[in-house]
Amino acid sequence: MNITPNFAVPIIETRHPDPDELNRALRDLVLAREGPDIEPAQAVPTLKYRVFESHFRFFAWTEPCVQALRQFAIGNLVQAVKALSGYSDEQMARLRVHNHTWFHITRTGGYASGHNHPMASWSSVYCVDGGDHDGTANPDSGILRFADANPTGSVFLDPGNMHLKRPFNHGSINYRLEPGQLLIFPSWLMHEVTPYQGTRERITVASNFWFSED
Repeated sequence: MNITPNFAVPIIETRHPDPDELNRALRDLVLAREGPDIEPAQAVPTLKYRVFESHFRFFAWTEPCVQALRQFAIGNLVQAVKALSGYSDEQMARLRVHNHTWFHITRTGGYASGHNHPMASWSSVYCVDGGDHDGTANPDSGILRFADANPTGSVFLDPGNMHLKRPFNHGSINYRLEPGQLLIFPSWLMHEVTPYQGTRERITVASNFWFSED
């Protein structure tokens, strides 16, 4: 019997090896720069509440903490693409990575509705500050939730299919982001951030990536 994980969705998770100093610098920077002069030029269609969203040129900032995060995020993306695609070093050397990158500051009650990111191949989220959570009273506070990529997979459930193990299981996949955690995922994958019930600012940096070939 041959069982294959067809239509599997890769979600790459990694962590910065020493995030404390980097995240302190990023947190101070984005809170100091928050304001209308760095908001997106056009309204973003995703429904958000109590979320500040910057323009998409964050990785162009020259501050050392921003450039350190850029190197970390793109470095891990390149490794993932190489491994998943089976590219050689020579093939990777011909690729150029492009990005839109922005930061979110989410405050009490804030959320982002379900959405994906057209016109990109990969997206990522880096956690600068996961905020503060009462995991008992609000277990779903500020969760990054990925929707089931097979929306019809659970239209009929019985004991024969309701307890399948990954990667064949049903339902959403949830992450409570921690400082220094980086998630990379296909841009078409639907995701949302559930209402955040903490009091400290929840800060993340999001990116969309696409590639061209020389």
